[in-house]
Amino acid sequence: MKTERVLVHIDTAQVSDALIQKLMILAQKKGTIIELFSCCYNQSLHRSYLFDDEAEKHAIAGYLHQEEAKLIRLAEQLEEQGGRASYDLTWNRNVAEGLIRKALRYRADIVVFPIGRHAHGHYLFRQGDWQLIAQCPVPLLLMRDQQWAVHPRIAALVDPFHHCDEPQALDNQVLKGLQALSELLVAEQHVVHSFATVPQAAIFDEHLTVDYAAMHEKVKLRHTEVLQAMVGSEAILHLEQGDVHTIIPALAKRESIDLLVMGSISRGFLDRFLIGSSVERIVDHVECDFLLVKQPDFVSPVTE
Repeated sequence: MKTERVLVHIDTAQVSDALIQKLMILAQKKGTIIELFSCCYNQSLHRSYLFDDEAEKHAIAGYLHQEEAKLIRLAEQLEEQGGRASYDLTWNRNVAEGLIRKALRYRADIVVFPIGRHAHGHYLFRQGDWQLIAQCPVPLLLMRDQQWAVHPRIAALVDPFHHCDEPQALDNQVLKGLQALSELLVAEQHVVHSFATVPQAAIFDEHLTVDYAAMHEKVKLRHTEVLQAMVGSEAILHLEQGDVHTIIPALAKRESIDLLVMGSISRGFLDRFLIGSSVERIVDHVECDFLLVKQPDFVSPVTE
């Protein structure tokens, strides 16, 4: 995975100090180009000129000019730190669609999408955000409003036994993302895999019950062998027993993880409603940033 062309979605009304500091870190890396992109739309402005198309065009042009000035100032801040930065903006009410199209035109290596926290403590995900998560064809970095540690820790969540078409291909993409970000941020690497054995209370065969401990060790050994075979020596391995949506938040807090890399499998709304999503079940309970990657053969339904 390359990290040379970084496309950053900017909501000019919600640019935080933490976001600017993170972008400055990325901009200082040799060979990295930061493209600041704003997908603008103002519903009240549109409603004000329902019966005057010409006046609406002039109002939109003025609004875009104001937003462009804000992007220029942010780009200048990044360049003052020695980075390379450019900017672009468009008028589109569908942020996910506009951002994906820009990523395809720009040939982005990675898309950065800041996310905010709801007043009640939950991270605010709108339907458009889930569209972006499901349909973005390049690695998507969901960035919190908090700083990275001086020496960041990045954890990759892998599952070689995942129930998808090519679990190994997806895990390889996750590990490539881990390696690329670790080099970019000079970070410590962690690789996490959670597994579960059959609960002893659910076993009705008395012979299996007696040998439950041996069965558990056999399962654990098998998962350990597979994990060690797929991961390089640089990473710290974590083999955890339990459900991923409870294991990951606890591990992220215990190990002070700054960024979590995981695979994102595109599902329709009905599938996500019925069987859930690992991203959806983890994101609200983990304080770190997320890098979401797709399988190599993924094709977005959104085109240029």
